[in-house]
Amino acid sequence: MEDLKGKVAVVTGGAGGIGKAICHRFGIEGMRVVVADLDRAGLDETVAELREHGFDATGLVTDVTKRESLDALREGTLEAYGAVHVLCNNAGIANTSFGNVWEHENVDWRWSLEVHLIGVINGCAAFVPWMLESRHEGHIVNTVSGNGGIVPLPASAPYAVAKGAVVTYTECLWAQLRDLDARIGVSLLFPSGYTPGLLNTGIWNQSARPVEFAPSKPKPPRRGLELFMEQTRAAGREVQFTPLEEVADQVAVGIQRDQFWMIAPSDRSDMQIRARAESMIGRHHPTYMKD
Repeated sequence: MEDLKGKVAVVTGGAGGIGKAICHRFGIEGMRVVVADLDRAGLDETVAELREHGFDATGLVTDVTKRESLDALREGTLEAYGAVHVLCNNAGIANTSFGNVWEHENVDWRWSLEVHLIGVINGCAAFVPWMLESRHEGHIVNTVSGNGGIVPLPASAPYAVAKGAVVTYTECLWAQLRDLDARIGVSLLFPSGYTPGLLNTGIWNQSARPVEFAPSKPKPPRRGLELFMEQTRAAGREVQFTPLEEVADQVAVGIQRDQFWMIAPSDRSDMQIRARAESMIGRHHPTYMKD
């Protein structure tokens, strides 16, 4: 899908962080953008910013955990623009469950799985049939993470398990679309950039739990990025950030190149991938989890 100008893109979790950067980059490419997010205030603000830059953008409130909400997103997109060419399943929440896997409540697992995995499943279920029937050239980008997508961080299992499952789902999606000889590309986005550092996204922030996923007892507030920066500076080091525009650049370029693995070059990531593969081939214990 080399020419993005004039194409229609839908981005879930588009009101902030990486999603917002992707929407902005799509606008630069001359695409028409549907920003989907559960945060009405953030959604309105993002759409206003995109329009101030002269981009054609529409905002639709969307709950990715509900199939009917994704169906409504599809219909709203078609009503606004008459087509959809690119779907970015990007919505995510911060990990709020740390500790041993046997200590988590079912709602901890369900919240992460519903947003990160079922959100992707719902997005594809709502949009792929239309994309296939239209026979337009298209592309689907599912956002994952090195945490679970490459090697899980053991202390954040609900998040890592969901992201690992998205990798498998997306591999199956790619293979099945290839079997149909569909004109739809598929990619896995591992948020990363060319500038070494952290990604300052909303994933660091405390996420408000819907009532249906409320824990049985209050959990301590998550300070996330603020706490990490304090600890890093106390150790005499400065925190460096990777511009989110670099992640968005990988998405636009990756779509044009039909690139499945959207991940910036990284010696550390390559080392982790290799260590995990070698552990499996050699039937060894996963000692890479302790590195």
